[in-house]
Amino acid sequence: MTGNSAKQDFFILTAPRSGSTVLVQTLDKHSQIFCAGELFHHSNKIYHPEWHYPFWGVKKKKGFSRLIFSTANYIKVYLSGVSHIKKFYAGRDEKDVRGFKLMISHVKDFPTVWKYLNGNDFKMIVLLRKNSFRAALSSFRGKQIGIFHTSEDLRLAEKKVEINAASLKKRVDELEEIKTEILRLSEGKNRIIIWYEDFENRQPMLNKIFDFLSVEKLNVSSELVKTSKADWREGVNNYQEVEDVMKEKYSHYI
Repeated sequence: MTGNSAKQDFFILTAPRSGSTVLVQTLDKHSQIFCAGELFHHSNKIYHPEWHYPFWGVKKKKGFSRLIFSTANYIKVYLSGVSHIKKFYAGRDEKDVRGFKLMISHVKDFPTVWKYLNGNDFKMIVLLRKNSFRAALSSFRGKQIGIFHTSEDLRLAEKKVEINAASLKKRVDELEEIKTEILRLSEGKNRIIIWYEDFENRQPMLNKIFDFLSVEKLNVSSELVKTSKADWREGVNNYQEVEDVMKEKYSHYI
């Protein structure tokens, strides 16, 4: 990396269901920013798939085939993941500033990639969700209705689902730990912390990021919309059961 643009290059460190898909696509609309999705996602169905890392094979849901896929590609990324990142940041088109999304799971799965990003002068946008209950619920809901984001079908918000309350509580516990881990990993780095809840005031939030990246403040819109109601109870059939399980530890979230 050379020049002033290199000093503005960044990556987004985030957890599931924290608004990262919306943020990636919104930043990418800026005339000075090129922003890709998860370069190290097991599927090439990412935003800007031309920069998807070329894994060996196709990841299976479970079993020995999944183990083989994970082991083989752990070794592959260990050896060549950094060169892929370097190539990504070296690529320049009409946009000077470049970034992509790194999930917290990739820190463990691809240690050489994390070591390289963490040890160089990249700016870090930390994107988290304060309400871990809503993040977990969003994930459970998305899996049931078969879609996590949409730009068209607003009727998805009307669909009601049945939630396994105990499993949901376990996932909230996990997300609370993940949130703490991300903040710890990024502490002392050249970071900015953005919360999912900041999207309610979208332009001020974007302006904060634009200042951080030293680019022009522009009005940039997003085409993606939520697939859940503002009141989560309207989308959950067994909402009372969920409340009963959650209220002892997470009443402030529900």
